[in-house]
Amino acid sequence: MPDIKSIDNVHLVLVFLVPGLVALFVQSQFATGKNPTPTAAVLSYLTVSIIYYALVIFLVDYVLSIKELGFGKVLVWFCIIFVGPVVLGLLLGVNIQFNVLRNFLRRVGLNPVHTIPFAWDWKFGGMTEEWVLVTLKNGTRFAGFCGENSFMSSDPIERDIYVQWIFDIDDKNIWHPRGENGILITAGEISTIEFWPYNSQEISDEQKAHHPVSPPVQ
Repeated sequence: MPDIKSIDNVHLVLVFLVPGLVALFVQSQFATGKNPTPTAAVLSYLTVSIIYYALVIFLVDYVLSIKELGFGKVLVWFCIIFVGPVVLGLLLGVNIQFNVLRNFLRRVGLNPVHTIPFAWDWKFGGMTEEWVLVTLKNGTRFAGFCGENSFMSSDPIERDIYVQWIFDIDDKNIWHPRGENGILITAGEISTIEFWPYNSQEISDEQKAHHPVSPPVQ
């Protein structure tokens, strides 16, 4: 691998690493994973770049055949190195969100590993508004509503969660709202989270913004 510290090799870094870096950065907006080591990250960028160039080799060959270094050639190189990888990253992100490739392979009898490495990311990555019951490791329970103003961490280490509305639970497991109170639960404190579907037709947007609706029957 060329020494990236050398100014003479900057163009090699640009050509062979940037497309993979851009594509994986865009993909990371759709799903998270373990943070790779610097060496593993560089190898990932290089691998994705090679796959990308295999897909656009006809365009690269055409640009290399142009001998004049005009604005048009520079623009095409810019599209190849930056714009194309953005499109590839979007496609990879859509594949992760909707399991396009995995579902296809399962239909033909194959069983590949899931593209999302953690159940936390899989659930919260595509989660709509839902009721939740959070149980902490010390046994404390928090009932709540996770809507558009709630937040679930995408950091693989800091798995904290913010629930926008919380409810007190009495001895009969009846939920009593605390108004618009929310709660932040830090990483490492959560034992389990239970989910219930929420029917958005139960309440209007204006009402939902000010008054929590009735929780599910416990």
